[in-house]
Amino acid sequence: MVAQENSELHTNVVGFWGLVSQSLAGMAPSCDVVAFMTAGAAFALVALPLSYLLAFGLMFIEVNTLYHLSKDRASAGGYYSYVSAGLGTKASLITGFMVIFYQTLSVAAIPVYIGGVFLPGLAARLHMTLPPLFWIFAVLFFIGVPWLLSVMGIRPSIKVLATTSLIEISFLIVASIIIMIKVHPGHPLIPFEVGRVGIKGVSLGMVFAITSFIGIGSHASLGEEAKGGVQTQRGRLIGKAALVSLTLTGAALTLSAYALTVGWGMFRMGTFSGANAPGVTVFLRYLGPVGAAALVILALNSAMADSIALLTSSSRVLYAIGRDELINTGFAQVNGRRAPARSVSVLAGLAVIVGVLIGSLLGPAQAFNVMTTAVLFGLVSAHTLMNISLMKLFREEHKRSHFVQHIILPILAIVLFWWVLYESVWPIAYPLSLSGVIWLIVLVPVVWYVSRVSRKVPVAHTHQLGLPRPKNKLK
Repeated sequence: MVAQENSELHTNVVGFWGLVSQSLAGMAPSCDVVAFMTAGAAFALVALPLSYLLAFGLMFIEVNTLYHLSKDRASAGGYYSYVSAGLGTKASLITGFMVIFYQTLSVAAIPVYIGGVFLPGLAARLHMTLPPLFWIFAVLFFIGVPWLLSVMGIRPSIKVLATTSLIEISFLIVASIIIMIKVHPGHPLIPFEVGRVGIKGVSLGMVFAITSFIGIGSHASLGEEAKGGVQTQRGRLIGKAALVSLTLTGAALTLSAYALTVGWGMFRMGTFSGANAPGVTVFLRYLGPVGAAALVILALNSAMADSIALLTSSSRVLYAIGRDELINTGFAQVNGRRAPARSVSVLAGLAVIVGVLIGSLLGPAQAFNVMTTAVLFGLVSAHTLMNISLMKLFREEHKRSHFVQHIILPILAIVLFWWVLYESVWPIAYPLSLSGVIWLIVLVPVVWYVSRVSRKVPVAHTHQLGLPRPKNKLK
């Protein structure tokens, strides 16, 4: 058991816009423009904006689930706690570990791409050559600095995120509109036609578009640190912050995808993903050196902020599981700044190891594609259980007036998530097939562990996991 004085997070310190900033940073919009859009364009081609628009719509449906599950509880467990409310111990633990899996894997994937694909491509444009193993330094830097900020407590982290996140969004929206005005495409609706690349191309593009939004709920695990008085008020702030951050990011990314497509040339998108820093090329062409430099600076900052947000989020989930004594209780300890330093350090270390290992085996570009698709596996698993939890709660509460929000939309979200996932991996082809292998390598032992440890949870607490309790005990 963890001593009470060594296990409490810093309460009542994160306001509404701090929650929004955490969520925005977890979605890393500027980094998405130079990384996820470049990778997604290899499959979606001219339909890249359609992939992002559809992903935006799907996540808007999914945020309904987050909004309703968060209303009555706010905790460090986030999704782990939400699923506990409806489905109990086993499902909530699987959800918690899946959240940790896909957020940590995303922390590993982005620096691999930044250091192994984006920066070398940018250097090549400037007639420079980076060392072959430069990407390993990038992994260490883009995970090491966020680790340091994360163990310093929530206040420094939120200040960093709040300072830059709204600047990113504003820049992308304004820059995209300027590019679209300058290009003035003669056939503006072509990027939204499915027939141009087929359902397969659009859905593969959606893999990278959906994973651009994976940080939408990264603020959910700040429930205990949020301002707002009683737990239900803090929970409502979580849901409102998700709606605001998703709206801002969805608008910015859809506009950016369209601007890059028409700016590069709708009928030349086959060359987009293979070019050196194509997003920077478009910005340079239409916004000049200042616009291109601003994109590069914001993208690098965005990669850093993304790691901060996701390490902060996943470490709180691990902290909550440790506090429930369902994993080593050392993970529930906090340092002098009220940060779960051990959880942060372990997850940051895992991200470095995974990033370097998979990057070395597959090369940075292929490693990024495989890890991003594996992230989608984990995300779909966790969000499926979240949607089922919401439906289960609806049946128990008998609120017929909420039938659409609690039944129809969750079912629609589940079907769409699994459809995109199916289209992305079937027929099975190497190396994307490795993403499913990575997911199973994690899922199988998680299910085995959960089946054993769940017996420790008394029936009275099976729907209260993740919530703070006196002395942090389950008995």
